[in-house]
Amino acid sequence: MHTPSQIRARGRHLHAALDQVIEQRGWSTPKRRAHQWRTLRSLVQHAHAHIPLYQRLFAAAGFTPAMLDDWEDLSKLPILTKPDLRTAARSELIAQDNQSAIRWLASSGSTGIPACMARTEESLWHYMACNTALYYEWCQGAPLTNGLYLVDMSPDSIDFATAGLLRTTVPHSRILSAQDPVAKLTHELLGISPEFISSYPSTLRAIALDLRAQKRVIRKTRLIHLTSEMLDAHTRHLLGQIFPNARLIETYTSTEGGLVAWQCTHSSRWHIAETNVLCEIVDEHGLPTTGLGHIVITDLTNTATPILRYRGLGDLARWEPEPCPCGSAARSIRHLEGRSATMLRSHAGTLISPYVVINAIEDVPGLAQYQIVQKQPGMLEVRVVVDADASRNRVEKSVQNALEAALAGSADLQITFVSRIAAPPGSHKVPLVISELPAFA
Repeated sequence: MHTPSQIRARGRHLHAALDQVIEQRGWSTPKRRAHQWRTLRSLVQHAHAHIPLYQRLFAAAGFTPAMLDDWEDLSKLPILTKPDLRTAARSELIAQDNQSAIRWLASSGSTGIPACMARTEESLWHYMACNTALYYEWCQGAPLTNGLYLVDMSPDSIDFATAGLLRTTVPHSRILSAQDPVAKLTHELLGISPEFISSYPSTLRAIALDLRAQKRVIRKTRLIHLTSEMLDAHTRHLLGQIFPNARLIETYTSTEGGLVAWQCTHSSRWHIAETNVLCEIVDEHGLPTTGLGHIVITDLTNTATPILRYRGLGDLARWEPEPCPCGSAARSIRHLEGRSATMLRSHAGTLISPYVVINAIEDVPGLAQYQIVQKQPGMLEVRVVVDADASRNRVEKSVQNALEAALAGSADLQITFVSRIAAPPGSHKVPLVISELPAFA
């Protein structure tokens, strides 16, 4: 429990961060770009002068801050990878004379390689304020008070850090651990019957499967916020069945970048949180591309461990060049097309988007749960959990036919029936697609 003085202090932090976020959301494009450039230059100079990791990377690339004269010079700044963060000692990730209040965090390892970094408390408050402002927008200024938050309670996760801040406005009893057994989470959800749920797709999917097995439908839930993982069409359809009156909203977040983008409420595109991050889409050589490319981010909110031109999120996307119907001037991406770590490979070695296989089997009747694993190019193992009242042979044939049509001979299939598919040790996430082939850094 927090004391009254602590609650007041936390409230002041949140209000100050909200004031800043609300002001920034009203900025014109020129003002936003000027902020990005000014902050980028400041972070690069700070990293060059004080952060050993960047001193080493800059020296290896022959880069100095003086080389950054305008936006055309951005590609001269070396790209940061997840292995760069993973192999660096903590002493290399922050300034020796750092005076800021910081939290050491680790990424979830959803790309297969967890990494450590430090965030300032100020950047965490900013992250919470951004999500709070979006929540009010989703609720059209009338927030739903009966909420439930399913959070990664690993002590070094960004969500655990922000859960502590969330208790400024949300009762402790409404913040549950996503690592708890599904039966417990289902029981709590039924007892609360929330109007609003914030969760990871895989966590809420597991609960929805449990509710479906109990023949339960939750009609009081009006808004569901999903984050941190990709929401596949199969899970979207399942959630629509169990929470028929709920609107689904997604945000694109990460430990390294905070809030990167949010789904537009008027279209399927994602708006980049441009006052939080500088986002690029680049090819294999780190150069801008208008086609499918790697998302590269620079975090504009955190000075503890600067994140400059970071490709470690592992996500692939395309720019959406057309103006958005909602009127927002923020740049947008069409959608996230998967992680490079989960991109599949054909017999010939060409890339196959995970959504090719996910979307192909989303509507197969009797398919309770599945996972696709690739250990060698051109071969996919499809692990299948069948509904209790479904025909195993019929499900197998339907999955086989749907995937063969989608893959058009580019990969062979091995269908394996299992009783359940669990999250890997130390994680709350159940990945739908796993590639054990070498991935991009």
